[in-house]
Amino acid sequence: MTISKRSFHWQDDFDKVRDFLIHTYNLTKTFQNWTPSMFENTKFGPGGTEYEDKEDEYIKIWEADIVGIVAVTMCKPSGDCRIFIHPDFRNHEERLVESLESQRTKMKTDDSPIKMYFVVEAGDTLREDLLKQRGYENKGVCEHNRILPDYYEVLNVTLPDDYTIRHADLEKDLEQYRAVQCSVFPHCANMTQNLLKIYSEAEFYVPELDLIAIAPDGTFAAFATGRIDPLSKLAEIEPVGVHPGHRRKGLAKAIVLECIRRLQKYDPKAIVILGAASTEGATHMYDSLGFNKTNVHAWVREV
Repeated sequence: MTISKRSFHWQDDFDKVRDFLIHTYNLTKTFQNWTPSMFENTKFGPGGTEYEDKEDEYIKIWEADIVGIVAVTMCKPSGDCRIFIHPDFRNHEERLVESLESQRTKMKTDDSPIKMYFVVEAGDTLREDLLKQRGYENKGVCEHNRILPDYYEVLNVTLPDDYTIRHADLEKDLEQYRAVQCSVFPHCANMTQNLLKIYSEAEFYVPELDLIAIAPDGTFAAFATGRIDPLSKLAEIEPVGVHPGHRRKGLAKAIVLECIRRLQKYDPKAIVILGAASTEGATHMYDSLGFNKTNVHAWVREV
């Protein structure tokens, strides 16, 4: 069966892509493809800059007659490339990689080398073999995909003395909300009230799931946000972080557990952290919470 590529337009195609992601999850019960909330976050994320219509061009939809969408590809100017594909159409992956390489080359604006990279779950031998054949090099583990087991019982963890957890008020908390997230993710320095307003309008956003830990002096010490797609009921915890001045107090564990506790009220189909940090501290913390772990490798090539 032949497949054809077309442009993506957010207003017309987001719901179609979400349905595709839900359908492929129901078929595979794996997270080789993104969750719908991760895809939605490309437009509604609160850091960086406001999404522009021209960014639709980073995303391409691949369709087959009668079947509809069978794959979605994404190529960002940074060289970050993604393939989300129906399991019955994986024989077309080489064509998708070729298309992404061509797309990335056309983005070139200077004389610097053109780098591309894919993140691939360990054990996906089909994609690993394909990338190796096309000259990509496995640079090793770059992150982990974390999945919470079904019927998870939330552990009891005590906050440090005089620390509290509450949900954020995006209108009133901008300065401290930005500061604590920027202390972990520098790109959040660009956060504005307008970007937070856009963020709050995302379908995945539930105010009571956007959590902050407050230190005894009133400053924000940690953060964790639960996102849940209203159709699929797939939930992710993203972002998570602790201000450098408040680490080694158990705050990350406490705020993630509170986020899980609140997410469970929505009867999620799964709770995941896709792309979790692979640092020693993050690995130890998520292991101690009982998250299952799959290694994710970075495959890199200069085109």
